[in-house]
Amino acid sequence: MELGNSVRSILLRYINNQKKQDNNYFIAQIILDNFNQVPQLTIYELSEKCFVSTAAISRFIRLIGFATYTDFKSACEDEITIIHDYDKKYTVEQDATASSFMMEFSENIQSNLAYCQQHLSQEKLKEVVQLIAQSTDVVVFGLEFAAFMSQHFQSRLAMMDKRVHTGFTVADQLETIEKIQPDSLALIFSMEGGFFYFNEKVIAALKKKKARIVVFTFKNSPMIERSADDVIICGERNENTEGRLSVLYVMELLIFYYMTTVYLA
Repeated sequence: MELGNSVRSILLRYINNQKKQDNNYFIAQIILDNFNQVPQLTIYELSEKCFVSTAAISRFIRLIGFATYTDFKSACEDEITIIHDYDKKYTVEQDATASSFMMEFSENIQSNLAYCQQHLSQEKLKEVVQLIAQSTDVVVFGLEFAAFMSQHFQSRLAMMDKRVHTGFTVADQLETIEKIQPDSLALIFSMEGGFFYFNEKVIAALKKKKARIVVFTFKNSPMIERSADDVIICGERNENTEGRLSVLYVMELLIFYYMTTVYLA
């Protein structure tokens, strides 16, 4: 099953968006509290932990996008741990210190910002802003952090009377694409290009709708070039998640240019 985001993120998003604390809310909480055990639990054992029936577990699993409990367990087992976000010297080697991490992390952020100042074309960003203004439908997609930041981008554009669409999971994104007009605009934030490897169905759906695809990334690749109409390189360093700040940086530039060249014009 294609998720586009981690199971934990999906569960947390479910909890955060609930208006009432019903059975599903507590099932999500208990699964999160026992997440590492889930791959070894049968549906009967999990239902006992949650004090609900197996039918209630099955309904919840389908609600968050899984066809079967087996699919859900497999996704939990395959979940990538947080240590993959960082250089191995900070997660494996014993001589790497917190102070050296802070220094390298800060230097890499500065390096990315310097790269943007030198290579990121203001005219190109303003061109993207005009595409946003002129397009009837605009979608903004990314994985994990970029997906959360797309909601921030959506909120700020809404303050300027421009509605853009986003989606957290692959299912959300595909549903969003079904509703947009042909020849719409898609902004994809993917620092390492992972979106194009994990969300192939989303890319295929965008191309079927003949959407113009603009990609913000650190690393161009044949897969991105085959799919994108425009590729904007906005940094170089992402050894320890520094790229996440570049996502926000570029989004803030787009918001500012939209305000000054469209909203206040």
